[in-house]
Amino acid sequence: MSSKSKVIKGMKIAVCVLLILALVIVGVLFFPLTGKKHVQVWSAGDAFDLSTVQTVEKDRNDFKILMFTDTQLWADLSKNKECYDQMDALVAQTDPDLIVLPGDNLSAMASRFSIKNFIRHMDSYQIPWAPTFGNHDSEIPSNSLNWQADQYMESEYCLLQKGPSNLYGCGNYVINITENGDPVYSVFMLDNGRYLEYDDGATKEIYMGYEQIAWYEWNVKGIAESVGRTVPSMVFSHFAQPEFREAVEMYGVKGEDGSYTIPEEYGFGYCSYLPGAAPVRSGFFDKCKELGSTKYLFCGHDHENNASITYEGITMTYGLKTGPSPVPWNFAKETGGTLITISGSGANQAVDIEHIVMNGIE
Repeated sequence: MSSKSKVIKGMKIAVCVLLILALVIVGVLFFPLTGKKHVQVWSAGDAFDLSTVQTVEKDRNDFKILMFTDTQLWADLSKNKECYDQMDALVAQTDPDLIVLPGDNLSAMASRFSIKNFIRHMDSYQIPWAPTFGNHDSEIPSNSLNWQADQYMESEYCLLQKGPSNLYGCGNYVINITENGDPVYSVFMLDNGRYLEYDDGATKEIYMGYEQIAWYEWNVKGIAESVGRTVPSMVFSHFAQPEFREAVEMYGVKGEDGSYTIPEEYGFGYCSYLPGAAPVRSGFFDKCKELGSTKYLFCGHDHENNASITYEGITMTYGLKTGPSPVPWNFAKETGGTLITISGSGANQAVDIEHIVMNGIE
């Protein structure tokens, strides 16, 4: 065999090896992970059973909920470490009883790898934690939310439940905070973290599903009937409600740079831009007002916004972006976490909200 033939043969072998490696990498990254079949179906006519609702016991006067928002852990290990360091410091500083994450916990194709480290890290706190999903958690369809939920549900401390399969999304569930076993506060985790193409052709944030609203009402009324009174509640979801945008436009003070500062008589913080919310109102906010249970709505998604504003009796609050923020888009100047403290006893529970800034960026 001539030297030229040997070179050509060697090149063919190298190309074949590279093609095989490429196929393996593509298979590892994009092989569909569908998870276990989700079969629970809900009907408004179902009997409500309080014992099926997960609980976290309030064993001190101040029950602390720490909110990690838009951690977006992905392939950049150095950025992930910065985020984990910030999370560790927040847990050490606040000593929470419950940690909540309203979506965008993971990002991009690396989620099938980073989810394992994320779960191990969250479980290391030995504190109950409750995530739901955002738009980045599902940006790679092969890493299905159903599969991600399976991973979370294998965790020792994670409270996530998939919720009924005939509701929009994956990760609709409720947690009761109890005193001596009796519910004193309810925490709703609702998945609304995807985009929708509307009739005008625009792709924008999705609205809260009508079936989600009906399921929410069924739980609020079921808990009330079981306890003998309306139990106060708060809701965590990824996208803001349209009424949040409406309130900021109405009461925020607009600056020359286009940002909105919230006056003290209505809340605190600012919005660098108007809240990203569905262009239509599906009735969730009105249902919250009607039932009288939910007085607090929390969201994430818009990294540069940290406003809290009370509108028509309901306080809507952005969680402070946790960990490094993307540059140059959606860049949060302040990052950290949000502490929600529920104080009191029995039916008398007060709520305090505080952003904890960890990065010190000017």
